[in-house]
Amino acid sequence: MIISKTPLRVSFAGGGTDLPSFYKNNTYGAVLSTSINSYLYVCIKKQSPLFLEKYRLNYSETELVDNINEIKNPIIRECLKFLEIDDPLYISTVSDIPASTGLGSSSTFSVGLLNALYKYKGESINAERLAEEAANIEINLLNRPMGKQDHYAAAIGGLNYLRFNNDDSVNIKPINISKNLSEIFSSSVLMFWTGVTRPSESVLKEQDENNIINSDILIKIRDQAEDLSNLFLSENFSIKKIGKLVNEGWRLKKELASNISNSDIDSYYNLAMENGAYGGKISGAGGGGFLNLISDPSKHNELINVLRKLGLLYYSFGLDSKGTQVKEIF
Repeated sequence: MIISKTPLRVSFAGGGTDLPSFYKNNTYGAVLSTSINSYLYVCIKKQSPLFLEKYRLNYSETELVDNINEIKNPIIRECLKFLEIDDPLYISTVSDIPASTGLGSSSTFSVGLLNALYKYKGESINAERLAEEAANIEINLLNRPMGKQDHYAAAIGGLNYLRFNNDDSVNIKPINISKNLSEIFSSSVLMFWTGVTRPSESVLKEQDENNIINSDILIKIRDQAEDLSNLFLSENFSIKKIGKLVNEGWRLKKELASNISNSDIDSYYNLAMENGAYGGKISGAGGGGFLNLISDPSKHNELINVLRKLGLLYYSFGLDSKGTQVKEIF
């Protein structure tokens, strides 16, 4: 039995500039994000000949099928085809967080599944290639309107400045900060579950179509990723400065598409700002999922209490530094 463990991620700046429709026409895109210690697990084993079906798949649904083309889950189907695996298989997943919540779950699943399938084949693969192949499956083979920041975050782990060049190459700059600074940062970020799930494609499709007319806004958003990475490495590092930069990014992001925010999200955010938050944003494409806030820890209890009254659930998390991992269990 082979099990992969792959982290989800939180993006703080540059989101949307990793879409090919932007970086191919504007020299490059850039994102600053971190993987977190919430994971998606993929389990694979060879299917026993005693079962009637060739493929037994358990995720949010259960599939029992005999032909690879009958597999409804597009990521499983295309990953098996991509690696030319024709063996009867049992594949199961479990996650710490629900899907469609803005933490990159589909990309995390793609990376984790590919990692496990390579292990099944007895092949080793580096994190960058794993990220690129997972991105290729979702963006090119499945034709999804998305970027590839999530695949890289899931594969390599840690806090990184990612640059997406117009020749499709990716530069990875790890933001190596001290353990003390990392703890200060992570202890200043709050995550709140809004209770709303939404397919990212529903938000990203409109944003993707608007990327030409929104290029000036997106260039500002892209440049914020570099500004934030420089701030992390600067002697002038402060949580307040980080919060204000993320706040400005959220203001710009809301201009990209009509469904990135809504009246409920705006009310949550405005209340948080009135009660001590320096800034924040909705995770991922927008429209629901997790509300991420940055504030001084002295304000955390107050923020948790006021947002709980509106039905938001505080979710405690930490940072991940390892990226996707895989083990064979006998």
